[in-house]
Amino acid sequence: MPEPFAYYDREVDIAWIPTRTRPAARPVSSTERPWGLTGHDSDGAVVGVEIWDASTRLPAPILSALPDAPSP
Repeated sequence: MPEPFAYYDREVDIAWIPTRTRPAARPVSSTERPWGLTGHDSDGAVVGVEIWDASTRLPAPILSALPDAPSP
């Protein structure tokens, strides 16, 4: 099964939201922010954001619309 495009891991309260309209390659580097991480591709472009404490930062309707995180 392919990995979801965006997802919410309810166990650790982290949401992953890509910044592209189609799945991009996995980030090759990241930058820590006060709210989480920005993932970057090999050219330095942001490919997604990881939002920590997502339940306090994102509206509930958005979190409930996101699929569960993929299994490790």
